[in-house]
Amino acid sequence: MSKLSGRLTNLTAKGRQFRSRTYLGVLALLVGIVAMGCSQGSYPLDIFYEMHYQPSFKAHEPPRLSPPASAVPFYEMEVSNQDGGELYDINCSMCHGPLGRGDGAVLKKMEDDYGYKPSVPADLTAVNDPLMIAKDVAGVTNIMTGGLTVMPSFSKLLTPEQIDAVANYVVDCLQGVNPEGC
Repeated sequence: MSKLSGRLTNLTAKGRQFRSRTYLGVLALLVGIVAMGCSQGSYPLDIFYEMHYQPSFKAHEPPRLSPPASAVPFYEMEVSNQDGGELYDINCSMCHGPLGRGDGAVLKKMEDDYGYKPSVPADLTAVNDPLMIAKDVAGVTNIMTGGLTVMPSFSKLLTPEQIDAVANYVVDCLQGVNPEGC
């Protein structure tokens, strides 16, 4: 029996050794997993140490105080309802030009860069042109209200009184029907 009890004691010691090695292996595996979870760049346990995750800093943004080079200044202007010349300068001169001859910067860009060919002349002073349809106040008003090809409708941008003022300015001053009224 002493031989058997010696064997049992030996097996028990080996079993304890095996279990302790297993526990140490599992413990080392858990420590490794936890250490990997807390390492840089992993999100499950990370506290967002990177600067670009901070709400006070946005990565790769330009300075907020400098406007883009292509920005257009905006000025609040007091414009009376009856001043057709000012309204024309603000709303129409970019395409039709300051004198209404169809030489505005926006129209030139559309023609040069995009190949736009106007179906109706943009020159508001060419009253003798048979294609021109805005020869009187009613014609200018109808085109401004309804729009024409690339020209937008101004019915939601201007009041009817302002549209009439611009139409009178185009006919009286630019087309020369009543230059005394200018």
